[in-house]
Amino acid sequence: MITQPTTARLIDVVRKELSEQVAPVVTDPQLQTSLQMIDHILSTLAVRARHEIAWMVEESDLLCQLGRDILAAHPEASAVAAALADAEAQDRESLHYDDVARRYCLASEILSSAYEHTPSNSPLRARIESAFDHRLGHELDIIGEFQLVGRT
Repeated sequence: MITQPTTARLIDVVRKELSEQVAPVVTDPQLQTSLQMIDHILSTLAVRARHEIAWMVEESDLLCQLGRDILAAHPEASAVAAALADAEAQDRESLHYDDVARRYCLASEILSSAYEHTPSNSPLRARIESAFDHRLGHELDIIGEFQLVGRT
């Protein structure tokens, strides 16, 4: 019986079943490799299920603030202004995945526009680069260390 029926927990149960019940009886090397790939994909999905909405909401808020700060320092950055207006026009209260993902996508355009349209000597440049590093950190948290599945 699963007493914590979160998406991540359900994925963990499937991984455990595959690892303990299916993998030991699979002898074909190609199927073993397929099981390893499936396990890796499931592990990344579990991480995403645990954190993805929070990460997107938090990052969207940070990127909107970054956009406002860039516009205060560089009012001529019209692409940043347009991206910020689009992101801020979205419903911030909804935590439905599609709504959060839409706002995150629009907030990502703030980051892209900021990188393209903020002068390289701007004091805000370090924050822009830090936002990219922050995003890369989440991607690494999801994907994990690179490994060749099925290779020993």
